[in-house]
Amino acid sequence: MNLPEMTEPAHYTEERSALRWPLVFHGFFWPLLLVASFTALAVTKNYVFMIGVILGVFGSVSLGGLHLAEKRPIGIRVDSAGIWIGGIQRAERMRAAGKTQTKLSRAGAQQRQVFFCPWDAVQRVEVITERKEIRKIAKLGEGVGASRSEVATRAIKLGLLTAPYMRAVLVLNVDLSAAVVPEFRPPVERSFWKTGSPQRFAPSPIWCAPTRHPEQLRTALAHLAPHA
Repeated sequence: MNLPEMTEPAHYTEERSALRWPLVFHGFFWPLLLVASFTALAVTKNYVFMIGVILGVFGSVSLGGLHLAEKRPIGIRVDSAGIWIGGIQRAERMRAAGKTQTKLSRAGAQQRQVFFCPWDAVQRVEVITERKEIRKIAKLGEGVGASRSEVATRAIKLGLLTAPYMRAVLVLNVDLSAAVVPEFRPPVERSFWKTGSPQRFAPSPIWCAPTRHPEQLRTALAHLAPHA
């Protein structure tokens, strides 16, 4: 099913919905620390700067420093046609410029694509702000408790657009037979993994996207969603 055009007036729209200040801070601070420390180490040969290199690598990998560019495109749109999540602003810019995407994206970059669920395919929708429930949603696609080989081969769950440090999240159960899921590049062999297995992906019946304005989003859903 092809993605319809966004012709209906938006009742709620949120660009860059994942960009809370902790993600922005970590996304800039740790990579900058890594670059600055590595440069200072190379110029001065003073191994004290190795501490900054190590901290920069740790912060970039473990504290979300590498996630800023990945999560930045996520947005939310609610209109009379349904609910849209993902790279909405990017899609609108491309259409305004008369451009079309000629190559399929990899599934790991699903945040840049647009997922659409019409109202008759929305089985349940809510905005969650309880931290315990948010952690459950965040762990759905993380392979928590899996072995290294299982993590390497697990399927990416399409539609679960989570982000570090999110404090509120839009969650909806969708009828996949009527929802619009983007098409992605077929999996390829990845020899740098010990398993050598391709990264699989599959549509998830649960979709989510972070929001920075939960009350405004709840209000919009209350006026439109039959299952809110």
